[in-house]
Amino acid sequence: MKTEEEKSRAGAGSGAPADATINIGHFEFLNGYPLYYGLEQGEGWGCFNLVRGVPTYLNGLLLKGKLDISPISSIEYAGNSGRLLLFPRLSITADGVVDSIRLISRVPFEEVRSVALTGQSATSVVLLKILLKQKYGIDAVFSGLQTGAEEALEAHDGVLLIGDQALEACYHGAWEHCYDLGREWKEFTGLPMVFALWAVTREFFASRADETFEVEDRLLYSVDYCRGHWEEVVAAAARAYPFEPELLRSYFAKLRYDFTDEYRRGLEEFYRRAAGIGAIGPVPALEFISL
Repeated sequence: MKTEEEKSRAGAGSGAPADATINIGHFEFLNGYPLYYGLEQGEGWGCFNLVRGVPTYLNGLLLKGKLDISPISSIEYAGNSGRLLLFPRLSITADGVVDSIRLISRVPFEEVRSVALTGQSATSVVLLKILLKQKYGIDAVFSGLQTGAEEALEAHDGVLLIGDQALEACYHGAWEHCYDLGREWKEFTGLPMVFALWAVTREFFASRADETFEVEDRLLYSVDYCRGHWEEVVAAAARAYPFEPELLRSYFAKLRYDFTDEYRRGLEEFYRRAAGIGAIGPVPALEFISL
């Protein structure tokens, strides 16, 4: 059932019939905040219906056709590229330290043999497996994270956390070892790490291409707005999330939302290495929306 906020956004100022609503995924993690905040300060969402969720939840909705457009975990695109097209100017990327993708462990990285994995992100799980196998030569044992991090560390060498949980651990936790996977990837490959892409179903794009381009333009507007109003964005985020402004300022400075040639090389390298450990099949071609 839609919330009142979703209902109001779905029809605000559009005059469009209900079946014209565009269902768009909304990352509920802090890393997606600048992708959406600026839209509320500009033209707004029009007939867009925002559906909030963690990455794995939104991945599933997009692939089931319950979302038209959404951010999608990079690894999920690899297995479903035949059903999706990418936005060529948008991603969620870090060129080194990211803060919100963390391996917390009670032993050094090179001694980790068992890990409890978050169920909220597919890309980060594969990234960790690549690093363990190809950087450190470790065949670790993995299981799902069913408890809090402290309790999980009683039975595992490490715990993979993402999003706001990872930020809490990064900024407020006191752990024996806490590794940033964005930094680990950059040191290993020399390339940025693309954690998520923006995608549209091929079916939706075939029938509503103009609106798809409009969505991309509005998201780019939002990013540009936020880049020019960081203090405003930080203040708003501090009211919505349990982090101090200085920490938010530091975190937002690490995130990238464009999709440069260098970021594409980083993504392709990730896919090659994911294929190398059997996490995906053949390396997918990157196919983009175009006129």
